[in-house]
Amino acid sequence: MAQRRYRRYRRKSHRFRNFIIFLFFISIVGVTVWLLINNFTKAEDLLGESLYPIKYSEYVDKASQDYNLEKSLIYAVIRTESDFNPKCESHAGAMGLMQVMPESFEWINKLKGETLGTENLLKPEVNIDYGSYLLSYFYKYYGNEQCALAAYNAGFVVSDWLKDSNYSSDGKTLDNVPYPETDKYIKKVERAKKMYNKLYFS
Repeated sequence: MAQRRYRRYRRKSHRFRNFIIFLFFISIVGVTVWLLINNFTKAEDLLGESLYPIKYSEYVDKASQDYNLEKSLIYAVIRTESDFNPKCESHAGAMGLMQVMPESFEWINKLKGETLGTENLLKPEVNIDYGSYLLSYFYKYYGNEQCALAAYNAGFVVSDWLKDSNYSSDGKTLDNVPYPETDKYIKKVERAKKMYNKLYFS
């Protein structure tokens, strides 16, 4: 009888010990998974911040306030246009962070009542101000972000597209963008804007 009770006790003791080991194992796995997920999220955020940086914030903040534009949109345009290179110049002649054309710069100069030379487009504070002014102008002119970005890339030809039923069903938004380069540009800026909102402004 004593041996039976001892064996029964040993079986219960083994079960309890195995249960404790199981709980310990589950706890270790849970903590490990939590750490992996947490560190992955942090790594993902750090990678995102390196790919979508916040630079020239004092000028972007001012332009956002002056022209009623989302900061994420201005940053997205800068990233897409020049990848934050203030000395960037395109083959077509666009200059600076937001790749403003000299002709557009002179036109805005008159609208703003200023007399700056085109060499100022390589100054971040001037380029962001004028690029944001132009983007805001198109936004007000067409009434939506999609058309504003299309016009920023392709100019007032967007007005012709809106009149064409092949490209617009309502005369206000574009169902199709006939220029592949412009279509790609709009999508690239919009993707970048979403990332900026996710990383910094949500």
